[in-house]
Amino acid sequence: MKRAVAGLVGLLMAGAAFADVAVIERNHLGRIRAKEKQKHGNRHDRSLIKSFGDQALIDAGGVQYFINTDLPFSSTSSGSGAASEASYTGPVNADTSGGGSVSTTLTDAFDGYNSLCVSLTGATGPCDISDTANYTLYAQDGPASLDCNNRQVNNPPQTIGSIQVQRKIFVPANDQFARWANIFTNTGGAPQSVTAVIVNNLGSDANTTISGSSNGNTTAELTDSWVTSDGNFVAPDDTDPRLGHILQAPGARTAVSALSFVTGNEFPTWAYTFSLQPGETKIIVNFATAQATRAAAQAKSAELASLGGAALDCLTPAEASNIVNFEARGVTEIPTASGIGLAALALLLAGASFFVMRRRTV
Repeated sequence: MKRAVAGLVGLLMAGAAFADVAVIERNHLGRIRAKEKQKHGNRHDRSLIKSFGDQALIDAGGVQYFINTDLPFSSTSSGSGAASEASYTGPVNADTSGGGSVSTTLTDAFDGYNSLCVSLTGATGPCDISDTANYTLYAQDGPASLDCNNRQVNNPPQTIGSIQVQRKIFVPANDQFARWANIFTNTGGAPQSVTAVIVNNLGSDANTTISGSSNGNTTAELTDSWVTSDGNFVAPDDTDPRLGHILQAPGARTAVSALSFVTGNEFPTWAYTFSLQPGETKIIVNFATAQATRAAAQAKSAELASLGGAALDCLTPAEASNIVNFEARGVTEIPTASGIGLAALALLLAGASFFVMRRRTV
């Protein structure tokens, strides 16, 4: 186990060496794109959002993720740690419905993505923040801090019942994704069941189309590790990034317990239900990737589901070991033996030693 942990520490240090591109402080959000005006009118007051500390982080593919910090209002898909938007910073070769490509700048991935709603009553969503008996939105919890060479946004802990909740959002400089680590700790004296509901609002709106999944079809199912979606090449959503949503790994200790993600609905949600013993911490991780083509979105989603690339960068060994919806965790587990197995191993070693000693005395 020590060898495995040492390997993980080396991996984390190596990843951190690459993570040297500073976070861009979001002092302004720029112009409101003509596409957004066409789609939303004045529905999103981005001048309000920008003034409360959004952080903008650009991944290795040139996708800029805008991460909410301490917003002054509660909106189901715009809680703390959610991404208000993600857009390419320049043109890319995007795929087309006819199988060709076109050079264009893909924008408007999200209208609010990966917001966290917590239930202590077993409710699995959709999250209704007016239903305070069953749901609490992770929001309005104070300013965020930065670490990992300014590549990770750390929102402060929020107490929900006996559960302390914290969110860390990481965007690498050497890979193409955003990662949400949702950290739950039971600070009470009794076991507590927790349901984490992930709430999303996609920029593809009514043109939202499931383009692929880990099961090989275009239906989002509880057993899927990942799902990809886009605007189905229909204007104005043809210029939305092609998205991968990475939910879990096969055989995870805590699998997706509820999923609502269908073509034509821009508001996908998924949930995880798990139990926490007093003092115990568990972490639910999600990834999102924005790509220029459907094929690239599917390939990157599959890689992230296996925790490849920089998936575990900027996590401590303890954090990595507490992830429950991905089992591999990038660490080679050293198998442990049962009592009988240990006894058999001892006898085998003793026999080998006797054989060696006998040969030396002959």
